[in-house]
Amino acid sequence: MKWVLFLVLFSLPSWGTIYLTVSGANVKRAKIAMGQVHPAAEGGATDPQTARNVREQLKSDLLFSNLFDFISEADFAKSDLPQDYNKISYEEFSSAGAAFALKLAYSISNGKLNVEAHLYDVPGQKRIFGKKYQSVLAQYYRLVHTISEDILAELTGEKGLFTSRILMSCWKYPYTTPPPKEVYVVDPDGRNLTQLTFDKTLSTTPTWMRDGKNITYSQYEWVNRPNLRTRGIVLKKHDLTNGKRQILSSREGMNSGAAWSPTSNQGVATLSFTGRPELYFLSKDGGEPEPLSRNIQWKRLLGDGFQSNQTSLLFDVESSWAPDGKKIVFSSARTGHPMIYVLDIATKIANQLTFAGQYNASPSWSPRGDKILFAAQRTGEGNFDIYMIDPDGNNLTRMTAGESRPRRRINSENPSWAPTGRHFAFANNEDGHYSVYVMTVDSTHKTKISPPDKECFTPSWGPNEGS
Repeated sequence: MKWVLFLVLFSLPSWGTIYLTVSGANVKRAKIAMGQVHPAAEGGATDPQTARNVREQLKSDLLFSNLFDFISEADFAKSDLPQDYNKISYEEFSSAGAAFALKLAYSISNGKLNVEAHLYDVPGQKRIFGKKYQSVLAQYYRLVHTISEDILAELTGEKGLFTSRILMSCWKYPYTTPPPKEVYVVDPDGRNLTQLTFDKTLSTTPTWMRDGKNITYSQYEWVNRPNLRTRGIVLKKHDLTNGKRQILSSREGMNSGAAWSPTSNQGVATLSFTGRPELYFLSKDGGEPEPLSRNIQWKRLLGDGFQSNQTSLLFDVESSWAPDGKKIVFSSARTGHPMIYVLDIATKIANQLTFAGQYNASPSWSPRGDKILFAAQRTGEGNFDIYMIDPDGNNLTRMTAGESRPRRRINSENPSWAPTGRHFAFANNEDGHYSVYVMTVDSTHKTKISPPDKECFTPSWGPNEGS
């Protein structure tokens, strides 16, 4: 799973300066001038198609970031000469209207691609960084992702849009009878789809652990219980570095929905061995679960005090942690219809966040801490759409606009935030079967990342691989 990539700095980056401050859904894009990818001065083999590939991928990445508008090459062609790839005329780029300028050079030697990138602050008249990158030639797009990641980090302070990965559960499509569902991992642009499980059973709801090297998922398999061998759903931990797996919970009933704290090794999962789906704390190595649902104090909707915590009302699932590890958001059906609740870990006090709709599910807390995504069905006959809301219940926004068609509902479900908090992944069945998409938080860009020969569900966007 490691990237075959080496990076050499020859100019120190300006980590202390943030050039683009991004807040809210509306983004004012910066004007950037990106030159051609020229042959490097130190020589080496060249290949025009490789140069085009690098430039096209870099442009695609920067458009995907939703932060830039590109200036026409004709407006700065005289300032993009091959011999000047590491020099700049700030006046000419300023006249073209550029806020930033990116100049590039490349060479090929011994099957390796070398790229030199220079990023400039045009109004400030200074070089932001100059770096050399190297990768195997066939993985030029990974090299480009790293350049894009460095640009994003330098200009915004964000990390992980291009060097993170997305888990999902998929099965073969089309099919006559449902085939086994396996866990896959893929890059955010849909490249490098890799199958992680080969168990020919149902492997579902994969999630990332804090270290980005271990994942968990639920799997339907044979389990041994006292005087009985039976089929059941178990919760497994899977080490991506060596393939080793460990059962975290194989209790009777449901063992699913694990969510892992971003600040500790503690997890929350839904177990139903008592007869009701309830939330429990888990350690990273399993062990005895600690009851959570039964210790929650449910804030009254009107007046002071708390509601009674009746075990007959317990139905708590699909938790997600706040980035500071102090709160979780989850779905509960204690009022009759599943709604979204926010729980303070220290006090065990829960506040109801949503109040409308037939079914509110699969909440996901932004890594920025300011927003929560969830899927909601407004009526019993309606479709599911993705909504966004503040953690205090304000500013409810509909993110997708599906519809109900004869014999089929267009659903958007299971949102999962990117590490930057400005993109999210979700599952959608608009093409007749479920696929995984990535969309910007302002809903202006949507890209399918799962392959056409698979039906894919429950995406989980992982942490920055370089962190």
